Amino acid sequence: MSTSPPSEVTIEGQFYSGNDSSRRGAVLRSAAGVIIVDAGDTRLRLAHDDVTISPRIGNTPRYLHLPDDGVFETEDNAAVDQLSRQSRRGRGNRLLHALENHLGLILVAVVVTIATTGAAFVWGVPWAAQAVANALPNSIAEQVGDSTLTTLDSTWLEPSSLSEERQQALQAHFEPFLTPVAGKDLRVIFRSSPAIGANAMALPDGTMIFTDDLVNLAEDDNELTAILAHEIGHVAHNHGMKGMVQSSLTFWLIVMMTGDLSAFSDATVVVPAVMMSLSYSRDMEREADAYALKAMTDHDLDPTHFVTIMERLMAAHGEDRSSEAEEGTSRWDSLRDMLSSHPETGERIERFKQTP
Repeated sequence: MSTSPPSEVTIEGQFYSGNDSSRRGAVLRSAAGVIIVDAGDTRLRLAHDDVTISPRIGNTPRYLHLPDDGVFETEDNAAVDQLSRQSRRGRGNRLLHALENHLGLILVAVVVTIATTGAAFVWGVPWAAQAVANALPNSIAEQVGDSTLTTLDSTWLEPSSLSEERQQALQAHFEPFLTPVAGKDLRVIFRSSPAIGANAMALPDGTMIFTDDLVNLAEDDNELTAILAHEIGHVAHNHGMKGMVQSSLTFWLIVMMTGDLSAFSDATVVVPAVMMSLSYSRDMEREADAYALKAMTDHDLDPTHFVTIMERLMAAHGEDRSSEAEEGTSRWDSLRDMLSSHPETGERIERFKQTP
């Protein structure tokens, strides 16, 4: 059974008149619906509605804001809470204070916050990125593709050393696969790049780059067609634009969470974001692999061509290890696979091997 609050509340504190910065010792009394502030030569008689009580934050001093910019400051939080109950105002603040000091609710809030943040990165950002990327006109993808190629040509890429006849032969071999996808025309260009080595990449506008090292690594042009089908998968799924939007959204979300760009210097913030971005990239690679597998099947191209070129790429990149070496470095390999933007190569190869 609840009890009624006392008829009178007396609070000691400091009074600021609002006319200057000086403060004076004062006593605030509340009785019969009237508040009286006695500060020596100043005496105020106020109604409860004339006084605004600041929220309680732990045991920090409380401020009672009075008319004409006057302020009454006190550390007697219990008495201020009693005054608040008398005035029937500040119930929301009292409830908030109770919640802030409830350990169980604090733990629930922490769990909910972590779960919400994780869901935002795992599902929210990819979904939003896909929606935004699909809504962007192809003209944006063309601009991004052109600027990316210009940057690559001025940094990592060099003119191809393949003969004109070899390039033309490959273009003719690729022709059946180069039909427009997702409203984008497809084209293949060749570049030399000692820095990148044997590799291929797809730009957002449908341009696909094959390095000379990759062409020279292949023993059958159908192996290069298998790689081409994978790169077309990136274009079909709009991965280039989606990846760009995802990076921007991840950056924006972290800034919104931390409120400070300098947070990116904190590993506790950067590492989770990087890990999430890498998982997004792995999902894209799996989608591109699935697209390549279907495209090869539709064109009666043996999926083992993809297996062959991937195994050769593994060997070229130093990923072909004996079982003894794998036992000795399994921990480091697991970490490498976790940090890789591509799924484990063995996993990708196995998917193509299992196709009849």
